[in-house]
Amino acid sequence: MAHDDEVSNLKESIKNFNNLSSIEKKNLIESIEMLWLNAGIQKKKKDIKIDGNNSSDHIKRIRQLLSAAWSEDLKD
Repeated sequence: MAHDDEVSNLKESIKNFNNLSSIEKKNLIESIEMLWLNAGIQKKKKDIKIDGNNSSDHIKRIRQLLSAAWSEDLKD
């Protein structure tokens, strides 16, 4: 009886560890995707300069960068 309980506890522990590992893997993938997205935006921000202090131009450019980033993300 005691052996069966230990085996059951071990099985439950392994299942729990597997579930936690899956959650951690998902979180790491999301973090990597966010870092990739941020790196792409930073690269594009360096490549393109906006002259002047016109806030509507800045907002328009931010929208363009976000659209480009989402487009790249959806290709995958």
